[in-house]
Amino acid sequence: MKTEEISTNNSSTTADNNKIEYHPLVIVGGGIGGLVLALCLDQIYNHPTNSSEEQSSTTTSSTTTTPRQKLEIHIYESTKSYTSNAGGAIGLYPNGLRILKHISPKLLTNVRNGGCTYIYRRWMRHDGMEVGVAREDELLPNVNNVNENVSSGDVGEDVEDKEDKEEIQTKSQDVEGERANNRPRGGSIGSLRSSFMKRLEVAGVVREEGGEETNKRTSIASSSTNGRRGSVRDILQSIGSSARDLLTQGDGKRTSVSQNIETDLLSLGIRRWKYQQILHDACLDAGIVIHFGKRLQSVTSINSSSDGDNNDDVKTLLHFKDGSQVTTSLLIGADGINSKVRNYVTNPTKSSSNNQQAQDEEEYVPEYTGVTCLMGCANTPRPVRGICFPSSATTKCHACYYPTRAPSSTSSPDNDNDWETVFQIYFPSPIERPDTWRTLTPEEAKRECKELANKLRKDGWDEQFLLPLESETLTGVLRVGLRSRDGLDCWHVAGSSSDDNTDEGGKSLGRAVLLGDAAHPPVPYIGQGAMMAMEDAGTLSMLLGRFCPITSSVEEDDTPAQLDLQKFAKAMSVYESLRVSRTKAILGSSIALGKTQQKRAESKLYNAWREISIKAQESPR
Repeated sequence: MKTEEISTNNSSTTADNNKIEYHPLVIVGGGIGGLVLALCLDQIYNHPTNSSEEQSSTTTSSTTTTPRQKLEIHIYESTKSYTSNAGGAIGLYPNGLRILKHISPKLLTNVRNGGCTYIYRRWMRHDGMEVGVAREDELLPNVNNVNENVSSGDVGEDVEDKEDKEEIQTKSQDVEGERANNRPRGGSIGSLRSSFMKRLEVAGVVREEGGEETNKRTSIASSSTNGRRGSVRDILQSIGSSARDLLTQGDGKRTSVSQNIETDLLSLGIRRWKYQQILHDACLDAGIVIHFGKRLQSVTSINSSSDGDNNDDVKTLLHFKDGSQVTTSLLIGADGINSKVRNYVTNPTKSSSNNQQAQDEEEYVPEYTGVTCLMGCANTPRPVRGICFPSSATTKCHACYYPTRAPSSTSSPDNDNDWETVFQIYFPSPIERPDTWRTLTPEEAKRECKELANKLRKDGWDEQFLLPLESETLTGVLRVGLRSRDGLDCWHVAGSSSDDNTDEGGKSLGRAVLLGDAAHPPVPYIGQGAMMAMEDAGTLSMLLGRFCPITSSVEEDDTPAQLDLQKFAKAMSVYESLRVSRTKAILGSSIALGKTQQKRAESKLYNAWREISIKAQESPR
């Protein structure tokens, strides 16, 4: 940390006492996205690999695999501290968990120990009828070496903790779950492929190679052009191109029945405060500095040189509501749907040309979606394991229930305190009531959830969905109106002297980039908001490490490291090319699912069609 004299692009504005802290890299927002990004950056810059492959992939001669200086990473978080009533719970899925695994397998283990694996995904009616059930490991990619017909219990073979294996085997079984276990992975397509291959094997068209000591692989059997089988070409031509698709994978190789399921990436539910605390502790262990109680007010471009002509020395000045200020060479906005960094990215020249206006900037309020959600948690068991999505035609609403804790193999499954279930119930509510959207007091939560349970019971809801609402162990109950904000196509300010990145006076702007909700706010129907932020973090840190290395220095070892940002614009171009289209597609699917679930509740005809389509995606029983 150091202080410096600065001059703003507006010469009439000066910083308080002309002495302001400076950090080469600052992250605004200490939520999930910001914490994961900090850990990714620490891994990239301060713990680089020494493999020849990594060394050969560097793009500038100034990059070293073992930098003498450590990059200081500072996070500025608006809340005063992390508390145990923070934000209900979230689901973590393979795409996000993979980022944690790359940071540290130990970090992933800590997160898994703090949550509960789903095992199954269930679509249900409010009266408890199951419309469709699938194994959650369908979300995992396949690699060779494990038999395709492995059940969810057998998946535990790859779990390091034996208790986790036993838990999967002993706590997850029910009639529908057993049927899901016995179906080949890949849904209806997987079932068709399996059935087709068996038919070819019976007909002698394919054979299995290898003995017990080797992996079994299916290959086309050689045959003559005469006789019952005919040639392989004749058979495939008669069956058609669909058969070729079933017999081949994307790389053109023959289909193998051997697969490997990365069980450490299985989807899980976890209380938000637990996940946040695990990430926070990991950041402290890594030496990452977190500044609490720092609510950002505005961002302004400045020139730290007195004449303001050195474009390479342009920085951003952060104004906080407590009156403090910080400068940085690279600002990363992970400050959520109400992002102040986003305001700077979308209109940087306005902020830099009128500093007083920037400091008085009003809070942006995203648009209300017309849906209110009541969410909470209770120590109640689920009668069947998994995340489930009930929809009600009587109450005209839909919900999501999932476990965040379940008994281990050494616990008693009859002890309710060993279970933890999260509920999220979504109601269409045209009237906007921001005054009521908050964390409820224990008395309010008990009263409101009891009233809701009575109403749902009259509407025919199954008792399994009412149990957590009436539990004495209710905790973390929130009532919140869902809001939305359009995603951006441009997530950064490059900080170059080009026409697109200068203020009205022609001076360069400070560098900034967004990730997570600040760039692409989600709605919470498929649980991918946090996952997209984690994907952003992994991608952004990798690109910064490749294009913006730590600069070589002959200064003392304890001098804070600086980043070479000359190729920052190029890194951001790649970042946006990778992330913008993906986040739009994924989060667009979330919006579509929310609408689909609500339409199920409002239209019997649509619900009947939807249930048929859900069942069709299952493999035949």
